[in-house]
Amino acid sequence: LTSSLLIIIVVAKRIVTMSTPVPATNPASCCGFTPLGFPAQEMPSNSQNSGGRNIAADDFETILNEGMKHLSFDEHQKEQEILHGVAGDVVLDENTINGLLLSLKEQLDRLKKGSAYEIAESRSQAYAGNRDLEMAFLRANEFDPKTSAEKLIKFFKYKQELFGEESLDRDITAEDLDEDDVKCLLEGHFQYSPFRDRSGRKLCLAFPGVRTKKMIRFELRARFYALANSVETLVDISKGTVIVYYVVHQYQDHLNGAGHMEVTMFIHVMPLSVSGAHICMSSRLDCMITIACFAMSPYRQRVKMKVHYGSHVECQYLLASYGITRGALPLRGTNNDLDLTYWNAWFQQQKLREQEHQQSRRNQLYSLPPPEDLSHTSLSVVPMRSGNENDVLCLGRTVKSLGNKRFHSLGLLYSTAYDNGS
Repeated sequence: LTSSLLIIIVVAKRIVTMSTPVPATNPASCCGFTPLGFPAQEMPSNSQNSGGRNIAADDFETILNEGMKHLSFDEHQKEQEILHGVAGDVVLDENTINGLLLSLKEQLDRLKKGSAYEIAESRSQAYAGNRDLEMAFLRANEFDPKTSAEKLIKFFKYKQELFGEESLDRDITAEDLDEDDVKCLLEGHFQYSPFRDRSGRKLCLAFPGVRTKKMIRFELRARFYALANSVETLVDISKGTVIVYYVVHQYQDHLNGAGHMEVTMFIHVMPLSVSGAHICMSSRLDCMITIACFAMSPYRQRVKMKVHYGSHVECQYLLASYGITRGALPLRGTNNDLDLTYWNAWFQQQKLREQEHQQSRRNQLYSLPPPEDLSHTSLSVVPMRSGNENDVLCLGRTVKSLGNKRFHSLGLLYSTAYDNGS
C-alpha cells in the first residue's frame, strides 16, 4: 500500500508539471527517460521515437511488470500462459473442493463479526453461504481461502453501501436501479462483448470516454448490477475474463481520472476471475492515471496486463495478436463509433430473465398445498403490517426468515377466501 501511494504521489506531480516543456539541454532529455520511465520530451504523434521503439508501451509495461522480481520463474510463466489463454483448466476433486469451502467458512467466521456479511447470514444462511458464490470467490482468488473470505466480506459491505441493508439476502435486479443508474449503465462505458477471444474467454470492455459527469455512486451501482448478474457458465469461471480498457482518441477519459480509484478498488472485491487485461491508449495523461490505478493490483495481476499505445488501427492490430479481433469490439465504421445495440439488448434480456424468474417463484407459491395444519399450532402467529409488509409478527416480535416469508405468501394466497368466509 505504501509503494502504491508513493507512485500515486509521483504521478500526481507529473500531471501537474506535464505541460512544462523540457529544454533540449536537460540531462534527462539526453537520457531519454524521466524517473517514471516516460520520455522526457513530448511523445511523437505516432508513438515511436527515432529508434522505432514504442516508448510508452515498453516503459509503462516495465513499471507494471516490476512485480516479476517478486515471482519465481514458474509463477511468472504460469501467469503468462493465463494471459495468452494457453493455460490448462484447474480441475479439483470433490474432497479438495469441500476442504477449500470448509477453510473459507473458518475464515469467514473469524472475520464476519459486525459485518454486512453477518447480517446477510442472519437473514438467509442459504443466500450468504451459497456454494456457487463461494466457489466464484475462491476461483477469482486462486483458491486462497483467506483472501477469498476478505473479499467476500467486502463484497457484502459494498452491496450494503450501494443498495441498502434490505438487499443483503437477495440478488440485485433491474428494479433496484433508479433512473440515473439505468442511464449510467446504458451509456456503454462498461459492457460485455457478444463475442469471445480465440481461447473462448469472456470479454469485458471499458470505454472511459463515454462516461458523463455524474456521481460515482451511479456508476458503481450500474457496474455492480452488470458484474453480479453476468451469466457465467462453468467454462467462463474456469477460463476467466479478459478486460479491454480502451482509451484511444475519442474514448480518452475527459473526466481526468475522476472515479477511477473507486472503480478499481470496487472491481478488486468482485468475484471476477481476471485472466488478462489489455490497456489501449493514445494519451500520456491516460498512461499516468492508469498506472496510478493499477499500482494497487497484486503482483500476479500486474504481469497479466499488456499496454498498447497508438491509433485505433494500431491498438486493434495489437489486440488481434492476442486473439481479440476487431469484430469483438462494439466499434463500427471508419470513425470507430460506439455501437450500443448489443448492450441495450443485453439489458432488456436481463430484465426479461428476472421477470421470468419472479413469475416462476410466484407459480411455486401458488402450487403450495393448503395449510390445513396451521390451526394446530400453539403459537399465536398472525401476518400483519409492521412497517414492512414482508415482516411477520410472532408474539409481538418481528421475525424475518424464509419460513415466515412463506407463511406470509400463504396468507396473501388465501386472503380472498378468508375475507369471503368461504
